[in-house]
Amino acid sequence: MTSLPIEELPSIIKEDVEDFLRTHPASPAARLRPRMGMVGDIWLAFIGPKLRKGASGLGHTPRGALEDFNRHFLEPLMSSNGSEPD
Repeated sequence: MTSLPIEELPSIIKEDVEDFLRTHPASPAARLRPRMGMVGDIWLAFIGPKLRKGASGLGHTPRGALEDFNRHFLEPLMSSNGSEPD
């Protein structure tokens, strides 16, 4: 898998990703700007050296991967302290 920082994505994809981040400025994805990649036809958004629960998202589009990233960010931390994620 090849992954790129958002700034290095092809311009049409970068514009769509940047638009998503602008419309969700307080989201984990906007604050952390995860790397983006693809495996087959699935987009990935992740932080860190490898995919791991709570720090990655998957989707059929770049936006879908970012939405999933936001939805699951810090999920393991929430589970480990006994709180239920919203």
